Order: sequence, then C-alpha cells, then structure tokens
Amino acid sequence: MFSIASECGFTGVELVVSPEVELRGGRYVRCLAKSYGLTIFSLHPPILPFPGWSDYRTTIPRLIDLALEAGAGYVVLHPPNARRLADDRGFALRPVLSPGEGLCPKGRRYVTALREGLQRIAGTGLRIALENRAFFRPGDRHYALSDLRDLRAFADELDLPLVLDTSHAATTSYSLAEAYHILADRLVNVHLSDLRPPPWPLNVHFLHTYLKHHQIPGDGQLPLADLLSRLVADGYCGSITLEISPVALRIWWPPGVKSRLARCVAYVRRNFRVPS
Repeated sequence: MFSIASECGFTGVELVVSPEVELRGGRYVRCLAKSYGLTIFSLHPPILPFPGWSDYRTTIPRLIDLALEAGAGYVVLHPPNARRLADDRGFALRPVLSPGEGLCPKGRRYVTALREGLQRIAGTGLRIALENRAFFRPGDRHYALSDLRDLRAFADELDLPLVLDTSHAATTSYSLAEAYHILADRLVNVHLSDLRPPPWPLNVHFLHTYLKHHQIPGDGQLPLADLLSRLVADGYCGSITLEISPVALRIWWPPGVKSRLARCVAYVRRNFRVPS
C-alpha cells in the first residue's frame, strides 16, 4: 500500500485499521510509512468490522492507542448508529454532555466513550475528528447527528474538528457548497470522492458505498473542482484524502490501480492550486 501511494505522488495516508495493522502495531506502521517518505496524517476505524471493534467503549481507546503509536494527528470517528443522543424532546447539547437521564443506551455509550477519549488525549496533540454520515436508506436520516447542522453544533460544544466526506454530503438535503459552508471553519480533512449512480440492477443500498459513492473525482456528478477552488480561496490548510472505492479503482488489476490513483492525484493538484 505505501509503495503504491509513494509511486503515485501521495505525501501521506489516512490509515484504516485492519487486522494486519492491529497485529503489527502503530510503531511498525509508522516506520514503514516513513521508509517510503509518507506521513500518517490520520487514523480511520475499520471499514469492514472485525471482532473487538463494535463497541465504542473499547473502539475509541484502541483507536487512540494506535494513533499515538503511529504518530497520526487525528482519529476519524463516525456518528453513532443511535436514534438519539438526548431525550425525546429532540436534539439538545446539554443533556448529551452531562451524565443525564433519557439517553438511549447506544447514544450514551458513544458520548461517554467520546468524553473519556477526549480526556485521555488532552495534552498529546492528538485530536478526534467527526465525519459526516452517509444516507444509504431513508431510515438513516433519523440517526443522531445525521443533519449537518446538528453535527456542527455537537462539534462546537465539544470543540471537535470535522471531516467532510463529499460523497456522503451528496446524500443529504444540502448541496456540496452548503455542506462545506456549514462545516468549513472546523474542517481538518476532506474525504474527496465523486458520486455516480450505477446501472439500475446494481443501484441497491448495500452496494452504494462501492458502486455509487467514493468514485474517482471527475467521473461523477459532484462539483469537486469548484470545492477545491473554494478551499484554496479560503486558505484551507488541512488534509485532502482520496477515499476511493476498490471497485472504482479496479483493484483486481494492480497496474490499473496505479494509473487511476495517479489520475486522482493529478486532479487534486490541478484544482487545488494557489494562483501565482
């Protein structure tokens, strides 16, 4: 992975936790990345869950440990699959942040683990950044922090940085420009990818993350070039992470993977460029 990233012109990676990463440990991965001239900018939870990574109370501490070992600046965390964080009166920040009553069990575990994690990393330089949610099914809109304005309010309350996933944002009721405007001054990372609806027989929710979301920039319908230009104009100094589906990259043909990744890098450099 690191050799391909280096050959294709990347300066660093967002490391996704896998069984191999956990087995080898963060220090080993950090040294390996360094040997290829790469930085581990951030750490992402497992894409495909494996044993031991399903409970926030254990997942967040393990992410923190790995991130500190790997030298990452940020841990990327998704909102919980919980219907609410507060009580039935609706979204309310104060009940969320106090040990208060009325929290649903999964929402309570998430908030408790997040607060404990923030205490644990105090003074280390490591931060926990929240990523916006994707809507794969209509019911996803009822999860806590699914609305970008709620996510922003929650981040403001806990002073958390944010990650904008462009293809996730495209599934909300906001335009990409609106999504950026809501999150802008807390952004530390942009997960850049396009969105392109697949052919009808394959347009089913459980395939969306591979066939619809996370497509190669420029191959879909999102105004990503405009977003990159806006980032330049606003003086954005955070990371831009290419989060591309393995299907979009055609991972079964390694030479093709390299050429597609190189095309992604060229796209970003062409559009994220400070005028001379």
